[in-house]
Order: sequence, then structure tokens, then C-alpha cells
Amino acid sequence: MSSRVSTSANVVLGLVEMNAYGGVNEYETIAIRLGTDKDWFASIRTKLIETCLQKNPMHPYWDALRYVNNFQNGLKAIWNNFLAGNEIQHVEVKEEREQGTLETEIVAREEKRKKARDERERMTSKDEL
Repeated sequence: MSSRVSTSANVVLGLVEMNAYGGVNEYETIAIRLGTDKDWFASIRTKLIETCLQKNPMHPYWDALRYVNNFQNGLKAIWNNFLAGNEIQHVEVKEEREQGTLETEIVAREEKRKKARDERERMTSKDEL
């Protein structure tokens, strides 16, 4: 299972050269090359860092907010299918928009959370008086 997860992650991250499709021997070859070929290691490292730093929109692999929204939409579709009395079926989540999460959306969401937290604290301290 973990090999499928890492293979999928490498594909999404643009690091397909890290996948050992040929089995254990190829995996060892990749590991040895990473440890001995400084230029190759640096190029892999740079690609990974660039995906982490990508903003506006975020890289799909690191876009947790996008993932959560899509996951929630999938669960809603499954639930609605169940409530309608339909048979179990495959669910494909269609994104509501093409691009990923923008930095401004993350900042706005954090500000909203902070206001809600401050309000709860204010109400709690008011009740204690």
C-alpha cells in the first residue's frame, strides 16, 4: 500500500524518476544514486522545494484546503446517494473551480477563525464574571 501512495505522490509532484517500477533492485539503484550523485540529489530536492513554495494557486499536492473541500463534497455525494435509496456507486468529485487555493483565501480563513476564537474567549470570560 505504501508503495502505491509514494508512487502516486511522486507522479503528482513531478518526481516520476523516483519511482522504482522495476522492483527492489531499481529501488536500491535509486537510493544509491541519491546518495552518490550530488547533482541529481540537488535537482530532486529543488523540484520538491519548488512544489512546496508554489503559491497562487498552491500546488495540488500541498493544497490541504482544496483536498478537504473535495473530500467533503465526495462524502456529501455519497450521503445524498444513500438518502435517495440508490445502490452503492462510484463517486467522482468534480471541482467547483479550476484553480487551487490562493494565499489570500488562506489568510481570510485564518482571520475568520481568529475572530471566532476571540469571540468565544470574550463570551467565556463574560460568563465567568
